[in-house]
Amino acid sequence: MQQITLKVGIALCLVVVASTSASGAFPAFNITAIASRGGCSILQCWQLASPPVEARSAINFAIGESTRATWSIIEPRIEVGEAWALTPQLTIVLNGLVRITAPFADSGSCQHPNNSSGTCIQGHSGVQRQNTTVDCSCPESTTAYFMPGTLRSSLLLAADTRALSYIRGHETAFPSSEDTVLVQTPFLDGVVPEHRVLHEGPCVRGSGARTWE
Repeated sequence: MQQITLKVGIALCLVVVASTSASGAFPAFNITAIASRGGCSILQCWQLASPPVEARSAINFAIGESTRATWSIIEPRIEVGEAWALTPQLTIVLNGLVRITAPFADSGSCQHPNNSSGTCIQGHSGVQRQNTTVDCSCPESTTAYFMPGTLRSSLLLAADTRALSYIRGHETAFPSSEDTVLVQTPFLDGVVPEHRVLHEGPCVRGSGARTWE
């Protein structure tokens, strides 16, 4: 994987060139996120609280602040396996294909929040460690694909750090026959944009009210 990192102050802002609806109202902005719940990575559809602002012949959504942006080039047909977000970040897919499955579908171990590992015993929901049981159960896995084309298909917000997804992370793969090109921008101080969860699983057409697709 090749990476080029630009260390600059960045105000992350989505710009959409579009007209208003007949009522004059702007659609909301939804984004698929890799989040964490109960120690497991999951896919959710988030609606960002950032209000749309009309300026410069465009509709603008302020997403957050960043200190750097990384241009990543991944070779074809790469299987990463279980992974976590190093820090909450926005990922933009410029070329190729990304497959995300959350939670990771196959895990034989359970990671305790204090960074010590324990083995999940078959038929039990947790692991016994120093008189404390860590629940190893996670929800059923969901898979989503990301590729250039639309806002819904090309943007991903990853927020499942290892500290939060201490039982299972997510699975990442780049199954395209060509290079996958990403722009990755971590949020300043790891602050995730204000949002509300619309539903479990990736965003789909028609998630919530009027939204950008």
